[in-house]
Amino acid sequence: MAGKDQARMAAAAFTADDEDYWEESAVSSSKKNMFDDEEEGFTVLGVSENKAARLSSALRSTVGADALFADDDNDDITWETSSNISNSSSHGSITSADYRSARYTPPTNRSGSLSTSSSSRSTAATVTLDNSLSVQFNKPKMTRSEPMSLEDAIVDVPAKQVTATEVSKLETEIQFLRRQVQLGERARWTSLPVKETIKRIILGQPYSLEAYKSLQDKLALLDAAIKMHDGDAITITVLFLKKTVRKSIFQQELIKRPVAINHLIHFLWCHYDLDELEELYKMLRRMEDVFVLKYKQALAPSKAAGRAQSIAAVVRSFQHDSSLAPDSTLLLEQCTLLQRQLQIEEEDKKIAAGGKHPVFKDHPPKAQLPLTPLTTTLYYCSFYHYNESDSSLSSPLSIKRDFQMSDKQYTWSALNALAKLHRWKEIEALLTSKNWFGGTKMKACIGFEKVVEILSKQKAPVDILSKYLAYIEDPNERLALAAKHKCHRIVVDTLIQLKDRAALEDYRLKTPDYSLERQYLITALNNSQVKWKN
Repeated sequence: MAGKDQARMAAAAFTADDEDYWEESAVSSSKKNMFDDEEEGFTVLGVSENKAARLSSALRSTVGADALFADDDNDDITWETSSNISNSSSHGSITSADYRSARYTPPTNRSGSLSTSSSSRSTAATVTLDNSLSVQFNKPKMTRSEPMSLEDAIVDVPAKQVTATEVSKLETEIQFLRRQVQLGERARWTSLPVKETIKRIILGQPYSLEAYKSLQDKLALLDAAIKMHDGDAITITVLFLKKTVRKSIFQQELIKRPVAINHLIHFLWCHYDLDELEELYKMLRRMEDVFVLKYKQALAPSKAAGRAQSIAAVVRSFQHDSSLAPDSTLLLEQCTLLQRQLQIEEEDKKIAAGGKHPVFKDHPPKAQLPLTPLTTTLYYCSFYHYNESDSSLSSPLSIKRDFQMSDKQYTWSALNALAKLHRWKEIEALLTSKNWFGGTKMKACIGFEKVVEILSKQKAPVDILSKYLAYIEDPNERLALAAKHKCHRIVVDTLIQLKDRAALEDYRLKTPDYSLERQYLITALNNSQVKWKN
């Protein structure tokens, strides 16, 4: 007991004031820093052989070897010495010559076999000294027959202890889950009331439909779900009915319930069960829906050639159905347009490759023609093939005739294309019409306001804009557009028509000095024949 007390006092002295202890130690006279790395020799964990010997000698001389290592509580580091070493320790000091070996004992795993990493560490950490002293780093509170490495001793942290309250809580939860499983198994074969089953479906609770065997019960389930207005419950019950009854009975009962039909159609469409959906449409004799479904499937191919073939197949399938004749006509026109676009693009590629066509040379196409709308195709043909005869497939006039396009559609597309190319004479010819007596006049079915707007976007000259501004019938609208595009002569003529002298005086400041427009405005103001309103 006295030895243990002395060991505890020594440890307290170490922890209380290490610096003072080493200052007062007998070893301080030789060298205070025993852990200096300047000395040569083997080291164990950064401590050389001679330093370890001096440290051991100092400890033994201070508190005694037996008292220092007699405490069983401090079993983290165990020094095992031979009988010669223990006998020599009684003389008060041990030199380095008394040590024969100091060997690190590798740890073993739980099964008793050495792991690969542990054995490699133990081999690297083996150091032989002059004595048979073995240094073993063991787990706390373990027998000395199970040594471990220093890393494992540091990393090994005791697991958190589970309290009795937590254990009781876990056991309660396990019992609850077991009861729920048992209830679910029993309910699987127990026929609950219909409302209770529908309630469980809506609330997301466990349910089973296998217990409902009769047709009346199945229909009661479906009717209860429809009455509750819950889409998931309706879909579940209608699918259960479809799976468990004959097809003829299912069709007969489904026709009586349009809400169930809509939910089933939506379910089949979302799950891409298109064949089943088509069969359902045919059963319900909804041929228009079948036509639309087949048309959507025909639009699936991304290439124009494949899409044209698919649409043609749909047209052939419904060509004998008189109720779908208008729709079949539209699909036939779309198929014809796709085929025509493919032919036009193939010919234009050859023309562009030759490099002789000026429009293709200055404005090469930036996109492919197939799969574009009809108005875009007309614009394309007006841009690259405006002057071709109407017998050509790429002629704008032939496209207008074959697809029965209106005059407004044709004028709008052709005017935009010609304005892009700055073909002002061809635009004038486009807007000139002949009457019954052989005379000509300017006419724009889209309105001259739109004509001026299109031309202004393509940077048309002022004289071109003034020409078409003069054909706008409403003077106020003509005045606003003329002032916006700075067509001064049209503004002056409009103000003279409105007999507004004050507005004309104000507008004089907006005209350039010494310009023809300023002179024309001054002449109008000095005209005595005009009866001004103000």
